[in-house]
Amino acid sequence: VSMSESHRFVDSAAPAESASEGAPPAKGAEAAAEAGGVLSSHQPSLEAFDAQIAKYKGIQEAIIALPTSVDKGWLRIDSRPVKDALKNAAGKWVYAFTHHLETRVTLSVHELMGFFQTVVAGLGEDVDPEDHARLLVAMTHMRDVRRREESIDQSWVPLRGMVALLRKYQISIDEKVLEQLENAPFKWEEVKKAAINAREALGPLQALQAEKVKEEVEDFVSRMDDFTAIFKEEAPFKYDVSVERAYPLLDAWHRKLEEIELDAFHSQGQEELFDLTVHPFKELKTARAELNLLKLAWDHAALVQETFASYRSTLWKDVDVDGMVDETKQLLKQIKALPKQLVKWDVQQQLVADMQTMMIDLPLVQDLRDDAMRERHWKKLMRTTGRTFELNDKLALDHLLACKLSLFQDPVSEITEQARQEVKIDLALTKIANIWSGLKLEYEPFRQTGVACLLMPGEVYEALDDNELQLQNMMGNRFMGHFETQITDWKGKLAKTRSVVDIWMEVQRAWCSLESIFLGSEDIREQLPEDAKRFDQVDSDFREQMNVAKEQPNPIEAAMTEGREEIFNRCQAALDLCQKSLSDYLEVKKKKFPRFYFVAPADLIDILSKGRNPPAVQEHFSKFTDNTGKFDFVRDESGKETGVVKGMTSTDDEYVPFSTEFACEGQVEDWLSGLMAFSCDEVRLSLHEAINSFVELPRHEWLYKYPAQMSLTTGQVWWTTEVNSAFERLEQGNENALKDYLQIVIGGLKTLVDLVLGNLSRGDRIKFITLITVEVHARDIVQRMINQRIDNAGAFAWQSQLKYRWDEESANCLINICDAEMNYCYEYVGNTGRLVITALTDRCYI
Repeated sequence: VSMSESHRFVDSAAPAESASEGAPPAKGAEAAAEAGGVLSSHQPSLEAFDAQIAKYKGIQEAIIALPTSVDKGWLRIDSRPVKDALKNAAGKWVYAFTHHLETRVTLSVHELMGFFQTVVAGLGEDVDPEDHARLLVAMTHMRDVRRREESIDQSWVPLRGMVALLRKYQISIDEKVLEQLENAPFKWEEVKKAAINAREALGPLQALQAEKVKEEVEDFVSRMDDFTAIFKEEAPFKYDVSVERAYPLLDAWHRKLEEIELDAFHSQGQEELFDLTVHPFKELKTARAELNLLKLAWDHAALVQETFASYRSTLWKDVDVDGMVDETKQLLKQIKALPKQLVKWDVQQQLVADMQTMMIDLPLVQDLRDDAMRERHWKKLMRTTGRTFELNDKLALDHLLACKLSLFQDPVSEITEQARQEVKIDLALTKIANIWSGLKLEYEPFRQTGVACLLMPGEVYEALDDNELQLQNMMGNRFMGHFETQITDWKGKLAKTRSVVDIWMEVQRAWCSLESIFLGSEDIREQLPEDAKRFDQVDSDFREQMNVAKEQPNPIEAAMTEGREEIFNRCQAALDLCQKSLSDYLEVKKKKFPRFYFVAPADLIDILSKGRNPPAVQEHFSKFTDNTGKFDFVRDESGKETGVVKGMTSTDDEYVPFSTEFACEGQVEDWLSGLMAFSCDEVRLSLHEAINSFVELPRHEWLYKYPAQMSLTTGQVWWTTEVNSAFERLEQGNENALKDYLQIVIGGLKTLVDLVLGNLSRGDRIKFITLITVEVHARDIVQRMINQRIDNAGAFAWQSQLKYRWDEESANCLINICDAEMNYCYEYVGNTGRLVITALTDRCYI
């Protein structure tokens, strides 16, 4: 840091600039500046020099005070070489500062003395009134005195201070220099007196010459005005001058301006010599500034034109629009950052306009480079712009820029957008074509008929939904004109395909449901002869169409077959009539056997078609009964089932034998009605038998003898009977009647629990668990009535329970709850379990 600071002080003795702008410096002043004398204003203060010298003196003394050797254990280090080097380095810095001050004092004194001698000698000569050159020399000396008067008056104190500072550090100065410095102020006073005397002596000549200078300056001002006017008119301010002509013009005007500037400099010097008001000649300064700005503007114009020329020569396939846009933005930024004075000039305005035009053209060029552009789009662009060019490998950016795209910004954007949209439409149409070329219809034989029926074409419908929506959107696109024919053609094909496939599936669905009815059921053919003939014709047409269609896997090809849609429409109309007649026929059957209302139409038709063969209806029994899975038909000698029923089986495989057999004869709805009534009667008889044998057989034997439904109902009938009996005993005075019966119920529960813990079949286990559920409910009711101290059968706590009883007079099971009484319906429910019994489940059972 110290060395850097020292360099700053040493280097400060730089040559000073002339004190007067525009006029050549006096010889003495120039010498003083070159010598780095006190006339230079760029010198550090004496205090700063003193501080630096004192610092390095202190460093020297500190280095000298350091020991000459240092012992480190067995090693002795001799520090004298290092001390000497450091001391010499500090001494060099002291010498540099002191020598600099000494040199300044010496040169400054010598320069002043020389200046004094020159001025005194020059002013001491006589001036002939006719000697114009001699007069100028004298006037120059007087001017130099005026210029330097203030600086010389202020130099004596600094010079004496330097001398004192040097003496402080024992630096000697030449005695002659000290003597000259001592006498210099007196000689300076003599010089100023000589200048005053000369001014008085040369006053008349100065005044005469001053008038001549005024006239010359006035002539020059007039010439300068003419020059600036011509400059404004003929200098290259217009952009249409072109770069090629602009630079020679700038060079010519530079030379002209230099000449007139020299004349102006001479005029100012003359005015200063003769103590006249110096004209600033601002017009020339303005002209010089404008010429420099013109050069700057044309430099940027040349750069822009060269850059754009490189753009224009770029082949179309090599155009990098992004790079060009970035570079153009940078250029435009640089141009807009130029001095504001340029804004009003045509060269700057037109240059910015060219840049902005390019900023519009390049994005449009980028759009035109889109791969979607086709030859038809390029031709449309040519028609729009009125320019033509060839689309080949030699196509360059210049061909596009020559179209003046900025003037057709909206049309060009419209063309490029049209190209993009048309590519999307083209790709979409191609995709649609590929999809439909890959779709296939699949067929499978229908039952034993051998007719190839169409499988549900899910992929075809999915493609129809997607593609019809796409085509509809294409029709709404304002750029679809080129593809309108293709779009319309595809819309027609797909609409035809959907129409044919829809009616095809409807006809096939109806044919499949009616085929077995009208061709397999003689009963229906007899009942509906006209419809049977009508269906025969439909069957013939449908089979013929399907034989041809199975050889046409493509959906569009199959749908576009001539006459197919018309045939299917005719078949559909005939099938609708057949269906209506069949529905009317089925309604008659449902009214005769209402349970048919719970059967699906297809199942009902199947039942009716098989009605003459009761065993064939077996699969449908569970659909219109509560839980009857099948009926047990008597087999003949050959093992074939007959129409005689001897028992029934629930869907959970519980078998209930009938006490007598039932013959299924006549119309299907008739024998089904008889069979349902017969099965209910068998349940009633079995229930009556179970109720009667409940007290005759041991409980564990009785439980295995009867089906679950009879066991459960019998248990509830006897529970009701025994609770009523307990109430009667209670009324007769037996206060423990209910409690005694509660123990009986608990005993019955234990019996059931023991049985459940044994080895049981699945059906028996379900039956016993259900019985336990019912018995637990019965126990809880009895326990609750005991807790509530119910003492008669008319209490609401007992009346609100669901109670079963057997009426001997009507030989029927009745159900009571509160004041309601209903008949037990005897519908066979099989061996179904019960998870819980509550007041709500009682209502559900009712």
